[in-house]
Amino acid sequence: MEKVSIVCFFFFLLFGSGYGGLPPFWRATVVTMTNLIGGPPLTIHCKSKQDDLGIHVVPFKQEYHFKFQPNLWKSTLFFCSFQWDSQFKSFDIYDAQRDQGICDDCQWEIKPDGPCRLGKKAKCFPWK
Repeated sequence: MEKVSIVCFFFFLLFGSGYGGLPPFWRATVVTMTNLIGGPPLTIHCKSKQDDLGIHVVPFKQEYHFKFQPNLWKSTLFFCSFQWDSQFKSFDIYDAQRDQGICDDCQWEIKPDGPCRLGKKAKCFPWK
C-alpha cells in the first residue's frame, strides 16, 4: 500500500499543478478551422497515419473541428487538404513538434494565401 501512495504522490508532483492539470499527452486537443476563403465552400479532408477524418464541406465563415489525444512521443501529425474552385492546397494542421504546448484548442483561419493560427504565438503559414 505504501508503494502505491509513493507512486501516486510522484505523479501528483510530476503532473500536478505545474502543468495546470494533466500533461499535454493526456489532454484532448481540439483543432478548429474557419473558412475565410470567401465565395465557394471549402472542402477539407484531414488525416493522420492512423485516422482518416473524412471529407467535410465548410461554407464561408463556418468552421470544422476535430478532437484527438496527442501521443507521448510528441509525434502526432494531422495533415489536411483544402479545395475550393480550382485551387488545391495542403497543410499539416497539427504538428506536435510545432503546436504542442502552444495550443490545446488550436484555432485556425483558412485563407487563400495560407492558414493562420490564432491565439498565443499567432502566426500565418504558407501552403505546402
